[in-house]
Amino acid sequence: MADDAAVKRNIRLIVVAVAIFAAFAIYSVGSKLSGPRILNKYQLRDYGARVLDEPAPLAEFALTDQHGEDFGSQQVLGQWTMVFFGFTHCGDICPTTMAILAQTYGALKVEDKADLQVVMVTVDPQRDSAEQLGQYLARFDKSFLGLHGTPTELMSFARQLLVAYEPELTGEDDYQVSHSGNLMLINPRGELHGYFRPPFVHGSLRVAWRSIRETF
Repeated sequence: MADDAAVKRNIRLIVVAVAIFAAFAIYSVGSKLSGPRILNKYQLRDYGARVLDEPAPLAEFALTDQHGEDFGSQQVLGQWTMVFFGFTHCGDICPTTMAILAQTYGALKVEDKADLQVVMVTVDPQRDSAEQLGQYLARFDKSFLGLHGTPTELMSFARQLLVAYEPELTGEDDYQVSHSGNLMLINPRGELHGYFRPPFVHGSLRVAWRSIRETF
């Protein structure tokens, strides 16, 4: 009888131990599946992302968003910022990029959205007023910010982010602007952290950013 009691007790202990182990295994797998996928630098490149070996601190800058609010160095602290340089009269590159950004941002969880802001900086200050930027960005996501300033202010900020652009003047009103298609990434310390190269893909952009954020 004593032996039977001992066997039953051992079985109960084993069953409990197996149940605990199974629960832990399920939790671990679930956490890995729900958490961000961590990519090394070579995998990030396959996703179109480049991370600088040393993040580059940004000097003070002063621009204005479509709501008339100041946007400077303080506004990029405490969260990640994706920056695209474009203009509202752009034929295809800009609307395509903004549409993909809207799709990517819209698919993020609430807590992820709180940690990311999307900004478009105009490279065409002559035609892109605050009102024009606001109407343009509202077509994609009303939370997106559109920045404008003087030609000197905009060019200075672009140089800090290693972005080049130049108007192609073919007429007084009808002209295009040649500009980089890269999507620049500023980290929560206000430093240029890296960039994404086109073509952009919604899923790849989201996976790469979440990986970069997780390893920051």
